[in-house]
Amino acid sequence: MKTLRLVVAAAVALCCVSAFATNARVESMGKNSTFIMDDMSIFDNPANMNLYPNFLIGELGNYLYPNGSVEAGQNRDPLNPWFGGIFSLGIGAEKAISIGGVLGRRDERLLGFIPDYVVSGRDYIKTPEPVTNFDGFLGANINNVALGAHIYIAHQQGLDGNNAINSGAFASAMQLDIGTNIEISSRHAFELSLGSARIQYGPEDQDIFDMDLFSFFGRARAFSKIDAINGHLIPAVSIYNTYALGDREKLNLNLGIGVDAAFDRGFFWMGLNGFYDIEKAGLNWWSSASDLTYYEVKDYGKTQETSRLWQLGGTISFGIERNIWWDWFVIRVGGQKTIAYADYKPAEGQEGASILCPSSAVTGNCSQSGNYFITNPINDGTREDNVGFGFGVNIEEKLKVDATVAEDLLFRNPFQGGSRLMSRISATYSF
Repeated sequence: MKTLRLVVAAAVALCCVSAFATNARVESMGKNSTFIMDDMSIFDNPANMNLYPNFLIGELGNYLYPNGSVEAGQNRDPLNPWFGGIFSLGIGAEKAISIGGVLGRRDERLLGFIPDYVVSGRDYIKTPEPVTNFDGFLGANINNVALGAHIYIAHQQGLDGNNAINSGAFASAMQLDIGTNIEISSRHAFELSLGSARIQYGPEDQDIFDMDLFSFFGRARAFSKIDAINGHLIPAVSIYNTYALGDREKLNLNLGIGVDAAFDRGFFWMGLNGFYDIEKAGLNWWSSASDLTYYEVKDYGKTQETSRLWQLGGTISFGIERNIWWDWFVIRVGGQKTIAYADYKPAEGQEGASILCPSSAVTGNCSQSGNYFITNPINDGTREDNVGFGFGVNIEEKLKVDATVAEDLLFRNPFQGGSRLMSRISATYSF
């Protein structure tokens, strides 16, 4: 246990704002964790599991149902609950090994590339929801160098999204990544992670090592201490190159700079992230008026046309939290604003609306090219919109429960009823 205390002490000395956190904390305090060092970063860099030994983490789920799907006075179970934990063991002076697992978590970055329906001949197969959804972690800390590996598996076949037996139903997402977190000195740290993922959906069989299905990504960031603000300067860079069937590809480049600062009973961060996205989709991909996505199993040949959408812009974001009234109660607020320039070019011969078209399949014109400005949603309650608000409860620095408050809560008429008070509730327990 002495080794574990040294690991945590080193993390606190280097990044004094390291914290056990949750999706609810991130969602209500700036909407992203690019410039925050917390335990949710284990999904971006598995080496960071060594900084948070022996803890349990879980989420009751979120209440982000589409508008109109929850009537006033109606109760529905939350979406996508999950749980897991990390356990560590000291094996000598300044050495430790860690192992962990998470069950039920949806990786939206991967699963977002899976269509709602697969069209095979005359059959419209509702794509199944993956049910395995497992994250596995293995890590070690050796003389101020943290190492980690992570695997993610989400799979379902034979049972479609309507819970009907269907041999053509298939959906799978797998990811393997490795990372390191190096304490260069008492004032500087550097972390790097690299990985690959494989996305597939039915009914056609694919070779497991088909390189057309593999995606690649890398992330890096650094923390440099700034005494003047009792915080850090945080440069960050990432690249994601994601492939899917039907000539679908997305390249995303990010370059950002941020700062954090600890103050009396609180913490503040802000950052600016610039990005360049280019996404392509073949004639196999189209969308409906209800924004459902379809992938058609059809060979258009190697020279098929592709729709293209590229974006160049940036996101400025901030987050702040502070203990108020009592030491065990914290309140949080944060926000983000994205502005980008976009250019859309449809594929020749696209009969339906391409999934990349910015207009509705009914009200818009997806057959013409055009360029325009875009921004993030204003207030749809998701992690992508402008502002978040929430609170947390800290019981003896062991059990921590965080909640994201529904954004319309303070504007709602209490005598008319409402669908929800919170949009997400998460928790961690350290031991």
